[in-house]
Order: sequence, then structure tokens, then C-alpha cells
Amino acid sequence: MGKDSGRLNAIIRYCNKIEERIEEFGNDIDDFLENDTYHDVCCFYLSQIGENVSSMSPKLMDEYPDVNWVGLRELRNTVAHGYEGMDFEAAWTTITKKIPKIKKTCEKMLRELKK
Repeated sequence: MGKDSGRLNAIIRYCNKIEERIEEFGNDIDDFLENDTYHDVCCFYLSQIGENVSSMSPKLMDEYPDVNWVGLRELRNTVAHGYEGMDFEAAWTTITKKIPKIKKTCEKMLRELKK
């Protein structure tokens, strides 16, 4: 499970980076949609979260079904391979509504792994 700990730490780090960008640029969807730097950086962080999820053990993810792990992997693929068609409003919802919950779950998972 050492590999999973590293992946969880990376996911938490990218969640923190998203939170920092929200503080920096503002918690407003219009700012997000209009500012290329804002949405580009946040979508890169989402892709990195999905990349780390792709390398986690399925057994561990199965223990935490409240997170849509498959959706996170698919989001990574959308950012990496279909960015021109990216739905930035959906990305905003993920960033503002789902990332805080994902971060909390990953922190819990990390604590459990350390026991």
C-alpha cells in the first residue's frame, strides 16, 4: 500500500493547489470561464488527480465507493485528449463541489493506511 500512500498524498497536494487557485482568482464561475490561466491550471490539476487515481489499487478504491474514481480517471482522459471540447462549467462544479469531498476522503484513506 506504499504506492497508494504516495498517490493519495499527490491527490491531496493537487486538491490544495486547486483551493489555492480559487483563493487567488476568486470563487466565481464567470471569472473561471473567462480566465484562460485560471481554468487551464485547474484542469491540469484535475488531470493530475486522475492520473494518480489511475495508479491506485482497485481494492483500496473499492473500500471508498463515495468517490467516483472512474469519473476522475475519465476526466483525466478528457483533459489530456479532448481539451478543445472540455465542458468548463462541469469542471467548475467538480472543482468547487467535488474536490473538497475528494480531498477529505483521501485524507481519511491516508490515515487508515497509516494504522
